Amino acid sequence: MKLPENIDKITLIEDKEIGPFPPNGFQKFEEASFGNGDYFGLYWEFGKEHQEPIICEILHDEGIIMPRFSCLNKFLEWYQLNDYDWGEDEIDDDAFVLNLIKKGGNQLKQSQTKQALAYYKQSTDVFGEYSENWYKLALLHEKDGNQLEFQKSIINAIFSNWAIQHPSENALYTLKNIHPVGALKQHPLIKNRNIFDLHFGGVKENKIYTIISEILSELNVIEDIDKALIMEQNYALMMHRETTSFQERYHFNLEQWQSDFKQKTNHRLKLKQK
Repeated sequence: MKLPENIDKITLIEDKEIGPFPPNGFQKFEEASFGNGDYFGLYWEFGKEHQEPIICEILHDEGIIMPRFSCLNKFLEWYQLNDYDWGEDEIDDDAFVLNLIKKGGNQLKQSQTKQALAYYKQSTDVFGEYSENWYKLALLHEKDGNQLEFQKSIINAIFSNWAIQHPSENALYTLKNIHPVGALKQHPLIKNRNIFDLHFGGVKENKIYTIISEILSELNVIEDIDKALIMEQNYALMMHRETTSFQERYHFNLEQWQSDFKQKTNHRLKLKQK
């Protein structure tokens, strides 16, 4: 994991999380903590451990981590501006994923679709685990007639990090109405699009967990390891929120999953380093 510049300016609380919440790759630090379980932290995306992390904030009540700054230096700039406390005074952060999404939206309002597409593309480049930017990018690719990139973007909108943002019903509806092109006809998510769902909790049995497990197996077969790990973490996140009896019915044990997941992520990092 690449440590950011000025890492000595913050106080790390504990080792990086295994998941499912906070997700794997999140490491809390003390500065500007709001209390009641809300902390800022470094966050490395799956597959981007060789790059500096972005800064996210745990929103304990909402059960998510929210991207807040593009890098540690931007957090420190904001922290100083707010007299070294959590504050509402904001800074300019042009490389921040949510700011790029906002800029794309502003361009769309002015009917500047090419500029909007460029901003949405940049937002996915700087942070690829957020669902909304991929969905917005997908719609522009579809409007532009680029079916291949449209469908790739929808896949990424679903295979986002659900501990950060749950995919929207609109993204799910769009997935289900795709007419597959090229090699994507055999993609695990595309093949299962008609039975894939995003509804969890409140039932005795839920076939979506079996469907996700099957998709995971196929992702590993085609060696899309980063997406497989994200979806495995998503599976565990939703399963962890189910009742104990539901978890037992599906043979889910959190401690065993964390142990297995730690081994898988460590193995993947070793392969990346070769």
